[in-house]
Amino acid sequence: MALHDDLLEQARFLAQKKDSMKPTQANLRRSVSSSYYAIFHFLIDEATKLMLPGRNQILRDCLARAFKHKDMRDFAKGISDSNYPTKLVPAFNGQPLEQKLIKVASAFCKLQQARHEADYNRTSRFSRREVLILADKTEQAFDAWNELKVANKDQADIFLIGLLSYKNIQN
Repeated sequence: MALHDDLLEQARFLAQKKDSMKPTQANLRRSVSSSYYAIFHFLIDEATKLMLPGRNQILRDCLARAFKHKDMRDFAKGISDSNYPTKLVPAFNGQPLEQKLIKVASAFCKLQQARHEADYNRTSRFSRREVLILADKTEQAFDAWNELKVANKDQADIFLIGLLSYKNIQN
């Protein structure tokens, strides 16, 4: 199983773990973090396969280390707000942004924000229901992505390239 699938499975396991009648905040927080890391690694896996097709997993793993959480979020935020990324407007060739792309970008941003709350805000409290909704959001983003690759591979590819390089593209 791929890392992103394992992470999503872990997120569900931690949320549903029967610590008692009420799951511990530690397990719920780790579940939130696992949901985010599932989409993070899913998108990186998709991007590295696009950029380095073939069987060179070692080189893809090296490339994966170049992705930065903040840069990915900043790029995804523009897409989630239905804004064309200025530096990539020509690549979109006048096409409207696909709703599935907006859904994936929005999920990425929301999951990253939730992870920050879970990992850094000690006053935040999570319920089992909330974290299972986040795991569902991750799975729905996976599904939307797979549909997007069929419906509009060009926009999917532009998104993956932007996650890594948008900050460094010259005007």
